[in-house]
Amino acid sequence: MRPNKGLFIAALILVLVLGLITIWSTVPDLFFTQLEFIIAGIIIVFLLSRLDTRTFFSISTGLYITSIFLLILTAIIGRNIRGSVRWIDLGIFNLQTSEIVKPFLAIFYASYLSQSKISKWKDVLKFLLLAMIPVVLVIIQPDLGTALTLICLPLALLVFTGHIKKLLIIGAVFLAVAIPLESYFLKPYQRQRIDTFINPYKDPQGAGYNVIQATIAVGSGGIFGKGVKLGTQSHLNFLPERHTDFIFASFVEEFGLVGASFLLAAYFFIFQTCLQTGKVLRDSRASLLSLSVFTIMAFQTVVNIGMNLGVMPVTGITLPLFSYGGSSLLSFAILIGLQLRQLDLITPFEI
Repeated sequence: MRPNKGLFIAALILVLVLGLITIWSTVPDLFFTQLEFIIAGIIIVFLLSRLDTRTFFSISTGLYITSIFLLILTAIIGRNIRGSVRWIDLGIFNLQTSEIVKPFLAIFYASYLSQSKISKWKDVLKFLLLAMIPVVLVIIQPDLGTALTLICLPLALLVFTGHIKKLLIIGAVFLAVAIPLESYFLKPYQRQRIDTFINPYKDPQGAGYNVIQATIAVGSGGIFGKGVKLGTQSHLNFLPERHTDFIFASFVEEFGLVGASFLLAAYFFIFQTCLQTGKVLRDSRASLLSLSVFTIMAFQTVVNIGMNLGVMPVTGITLPLFSYGGSSLLSFAILIGLQLRQLDLITPFEI
């Protein structure tokens, strides 16, 4: 079955519109800011969808180096906001560099795996070493959510390229070494998040508060929701980060199960299109790039919705194209622009 570009764009628009409505409902002061980022993102998508992707593959090493440079620069001159140094002040807005490097690294990994002969153990370990450098720089910020996304991407691409057995062995060895040493690497608040995930009611007014309020908001939405601007958990400020990390809970409270079904269906179609495109493209670089877009979007969506439902630890991962945030939107705009270009590469013989 040929991936449908028109329906893919329609699904993207539905996600953007529903996210914008939720932001207008919960934090109206940020509505026009988000709209400006969406317009900027649409321009980026339009431009990138018309550029030859081979141009980006030809400078993939430069994009990797740029990613490392941006992350190091953030550590040096970045703004400290609530204990994290993740943003560079550009004057008009704060750029979260860990978001912007996602598409850069996706291009590099796709190009690297398609051009290098990854067959021996040393080849896999070399690739993983390259992938861990940006991960470590993001962990230092600290930004566990983005770090997990950057870990998931190269691992998924290795699975897609048939190295699952090597990954399982490497993973087993890593866990055997890391688990006894976790107390030395995890910060107190990160260990607290794990404890909260296991039992949020252990500290309902403290560490477990966010998860408890999110699940209450989701459950209170019922079948049809309470209506736009009528969500009590978000509007009475019980629900924290109601426009970023927990925007899904805000949305479900106001639009209910019916609204959530439409949103999840849109995401499912986006994932299916990216995955299907990756499978049918004959160009290995283009194929792996589509699979990279699928991996990043699917991982962040599953984790974000999971933490809103209380079935995954809170990690600060945004909901793609839905949560408030300029850097996140621009990052996904680059990925979507590249993905639309991959759809144009499909020929009738690749259906």
